[in-house]
Amino acid sequence: MMELLARKLAVAALIGSLILPSAGVIAADNNGNSAVSVTADKLEYNGKTQVATATGNVVIVRDQATMTGNKGVYNLKTSEADMEGNVAVQQPNMQLNSDKMHSTNRNYIVATGNVHGVYEDKKVRGDKVEYYLDKDYSIVTGNGYLEAQGSQMWADHIDAWFKQIKAVGTGNVHVESPSDNLVAYANQAVYTQTPGQNDGVVHLRGNVNATQNGNSLNGDSVDIQLADNSVQTRSRSTIVIVPGNE
Repeated sequence: MMELLARKLAVAALIGSLILPSAGVIAADNNGNSAVSVTADKLEYNGKTQVATATGNVVIVRDQATMTGNKGVYNLKTSEADMEGNVAVQQPNMQLNSDKMHSTNRNYIVATGNVHGVYEDKKVRGDKVEYYLDKDYSIVTGNGYLEAQGSQMWADHIDAWFKQIKAVGTGNVHVESPSDNLVAYANQAVYTQTPGQNDGVVHLRGNVNATQNGNSLNGDSVDIQLADNSVQTRSRSTIVIVPGNE
């Protein structure tokens, strides 16, 4: 296999580029890392630049990650991949779909255009999603949406830590917890919860308006404990309690 690969690279270097229909390329990078396979209806591989350009039903596989799309480019020297058109990335516990996607060093992925992601039981959507695989940390920019442990958050910008179940939403924040009959709006919201525990806390800041079971609360700094539906305000606030809805 290695001899065959060496011959492929040598021939490609001599002729400058290799163009094949319905073809695949398998190669290991210069640091001896895992092999990468690129498969497509049409494939061009340049031996000098070590760049594979693929068109039509593109599939790039490395380690446990698979990236598919209509058109892709993979740079063997830098371990960078670009894909566009019906893009999907799959790996254990995670799937990400978008119009375009760029990945670097098997650790960083940035997806743009109609992004939808699923991480275990959590969901994320937005115009742009950046994902750091080693930290299970995601940045959502533009029309952000996050769903975790039955709670939902909408915001202009969301930072999410999936393993910790922590999210920070900034700008036009909207939070809902259907199981707690809670709907809240604010300039910023911080949601934290211990995995597997019913101890979710929502910290709301700036122009807070929250309603729960017919009751309403307005203020500038509000903390809501979802486990017992208790509320603590840290600024001048107004609460309206409807009899029988406590």
